[in-house]
Amino acid sequence: MKSLSIFALAGTTALTMGTAATAQQVFSTWLEPNHVITREGHLQWAEDLAAASNGEINFEVIVGGALIPAASTMQGVADGLAQAGFHTATYTPSDLPVSNALADMGFITPDPFIMAFAYSDFMMNEKVGLEDWRSQGVLFGGGYAVPEYNFICREPVSTLEDMQGLRVRMPGGGWARFGQEIGVVGVNVPSTEIYLAFESGSVDCTASDTSHLTGGATLMEVSGGVTTLAMSPFYAGVTWAYNIDFWTGLTAEQRRTVFDVSAESLARLQVAYSREALEARDMAEAAGIPIVEPDASLQNAYDTWVAEGVGDMAGIATSAHGIEDPEALFASFQGYVDKWEGLLSELEQPYTEEALTVLLQEHLYGPIDVETWGLE
Repeated sequence: MKSLSIFALAGTTALTMGTAATAQQVFSTWLEPNHVITREGHLQWAEDLAAASNGEINFEVIVGGALIPAASTMQGVADGLAQAGFHTATYTPSDLPVSNALADMGFITPDPFIMAFAYSDFMMNEKVGLEDWRSQGVLFGGGYAVPEYNFICREPVSTLEDMQGLRVRMPGGGWARFGQEIGVVGVNVPSTEIYLAFESGSVDCTASDTSHLTGGATLMEVSGGVTTLAMSPFYAGVTWAYNIDFWTGLTAEQRRTVFDVSAESLARLQVAYSREALEARDMAEAAGIPIVEPDASLQNAYDTWVAEGVGDMAGIATSAHGIEDPEALFASFQGYVDKWEGLLSELEQPYTEEALTVLLQEHLYGPIDVETWGLE
């Protein structure tokens, strides 16, 4: 019922954004209504877009998978069930081989701001990235990255020995391979079910960012420790995937408006995500939940695993995703990582929405030719 009420609210908001509206579109996401991506990247984005377009682009935001389930969102958008949606590439690995092959690069550069912007840039401007999504009937309109992952556990964990045999919810990919390396038992639990898994004792830990303590999975009440091993952020997904017919039907001016609003929204989302993860960690510590640094045995195990190839990242790219020359793909993507690492190094920290918006306008969205992008 919560999802449906948010749907109704979003629909009412979109309908009342102005009498100049020529049509109303649908945006589908499977995330919870309290999730920071839903709030900042979808609901606020839709409101801002309606205002910026004088009501010409009106999105109803349907949350919680009420319209299209998580794994089917991209296909549903391609088929026109929604004109745009939020999709996680790792849910459809065979459909998005390039996106999934690049999903582990964050273990080498575990900075969510760099990875959010580099991944967005690559998928929107590198032909192999753009085609990865367009071949599935959607256009990649901007990504995201969660804060770096830690281990959130039912009891404090700090050593490699502590991890042995624990049942750990891993989001797949490199995290699952690292879990195998350190002897945990991987458990496949959707993010929406982590709380119940903790409460029932069927899961001992989750590899998640700390915003899940107070938002998303809301694990504060069932957590007994946070181990601050800084693992890769998750970024292999799209905040705004557009139906190609919808995008084609927009004027060039409307497409530019979408990009302008998206630049602001992506900056706001990343700042809010980082802030909420830090605030949630502070709240957990204030509530008496131990914030535990990994000892040398656990940290060294992680560092060695990354240095030795991220659990055969290149081999997985070939065997699981069919990438013929993974090293060439990684090198190409690394160029975007280096670009955004350099751009961000010029900004003062903590980053502000305003500074990041300028950066995204100048170096990502602004240079794109809206007359031809995605239509060639």
